[in-house]
Amino acid sequence: MTKHWKPGDRIELDMPFVANETLADLPDGYIAGIASTPSTDLYGHKVLAGAFDKSITKKGLAGPRGIKLLASHNWEKPAGTIKKLKTIGDELKIEAQLNLNVSYVRDLHEIAKQNGGLNFSVGFTLEEFSFVDGDKSEDGEYLIIKQGDLMEVSVVVFPAQLEATMDFIKSHETMSELEKALVAKEFCRSRNEAQRLGKYLKANEHLFLDRPLPSAGSVKSPTHPLLDVVPQLRAATDLVALAKAVLRP
Repeated sequence: MTKHWKPGDRIELDMPFVANETLADLPDGYIAGIASTPSTDLYGHKVLAGAFDKSITKKGLAGPRGIKLLASHNWEKPAGTIKKLKTIGDELKIEAQLNLNVSYVRDLHEIAKQNGGLNFSVGFTLEEFSFVDGDKSEDGEYLIIKQGDLMEVSVVVFPAQLEATMDFIKSHETMSELEKALVAKEFCRSRNEAQRLGKYLKANEHLFLDRPLPSAGSVKSPTHPLLDVVPQLRAATDLVALAKAVLRP
């Protein structure tokens, strides 16, 4: 297998990224999940918990030397910025913001949404490691990575670390998509009518609170802004009918 490894060698490990929820108070393109676990991956690598803590502390997440967020391990395709990267228990947790002003990142975001998530992968150079001989292990021979110099975390297509998951990807619908949904769901007869109705609904987005309004002096609870409720419009028929009545010439 891998006894040719030496300190300084670069390794890239794919990690799952599965999207299953959205939150209203985070920007579009915000992603979060698990970048690494200590389970043996499909390539026979076992990254111990905390293996990257030293390099994360030393490099940080910003600036020229900071740990980067990339698309598919392509060093010429940065994908945004890593906001948080920390070992919690046995897992390396990550939160990052995709830069949706960049065309290939927008494409990546769209594909991630369409597929219900893609994958994470860590790219690093070996520093401290050891081997487990296949004759002494029920799992066969594998490489134990005790410490690595983490260079980047990538969004990739195929996973190697099956136990790592990505549990969040922020997707914010646009006003144009809202207007199309209003027409498609037959709330409005034309795009012009949908534009008028959309403006009215946006001005009254407090009606889409998922919990009671806060009392005086309390901290305001997160809301579901209008543009996040396109899939729920069918349940808002009465509100839409009322809005159309108010707007009718």
